[in-house]
Amino acid sequence: MTSPFDQKRALVTGASRGIGEAVARQLDAGGARVALVARSTDRLHAIAADLKNDPIVITADLSEDGSVDAIVSAALDAFDGLDILVNNAAVERNQPASKATGEAIDQTLFVNLRQAFLLAARFAKPLFATQGNIVNVSSTASTGAGGAQGAYAASKGGLNTLTKNLANEWANKGVRVNGVAPGLVDTEMWESTFERLGEEQVREGFVKRVPLLRWGTAEEIANVVCFLASDAASYVTGQTIKVDGGMTNN
Repeated sequence: MTSPFDQKRALVTGASRGIGEAVARQLDAGGARVALVARSTDRLHAIAADLKNDPIVITADLSEDGSVDAIVSAALDAFDGLDILVNNAAVERNQPASKATGEAIDQTLFVNLRQAFLLAARFAKPLFATQGNIVNVSSTASTGAGGAQGAYAASKGGLNTLTKNLANEWANKGVRVNGVAPGLVDTEMWESTFERLGEEQVREGFVKRVPLLRWGTAEEIANVVCFLASDAASYVTGQTIKVDGGMTNN
């Protein structure tokens, strides 16, 4: 039986932990050759050692201006093409709007929106050639219902709009562009919040807003990312699917 990603070449940003790691592992298990992108070289190599389809490691910091071109060059040198791009890397700063700084706003928008846009733009021709697809990892924070997440919410709202625009612009090239918006997901991104407010208090307080009454897992988000990246979603484009246990149903 053919695996869903046999002969596919995929690139995942933020692949050293959490959702990005889970996506990379599932793509590899499905037969894809994966380029793992993140800042942590040691962690990327540890993950790559577990994968079976000759993955490559690209150490890059997307907060740096030249990182996109370096990532594209390294990936195309190794793969000579691309079928799947997963824009997952992000930064989050919980900061009251009354205390927001230009530096924090700029960094958040730069990494979460500008760099995702540039990666899509730089990989456009290879994706046109393969009629590949892009999956952008957004957030339910994009609804604006969160707390002190103004810059993060704005960056993810922009990413949702970018997803729709690219889907419309590139549909005639055979390229699909979709998004996944996770809700409460148990990943390392929450560590600073746990340290600041107390882990037990955050876990119990936040989960009350979720109809399924539990936190999601990185693997559950990866399931939807990989569905959208697969031929099973061949007639789906321009969509951002919320994976949040029903949190934003109302």
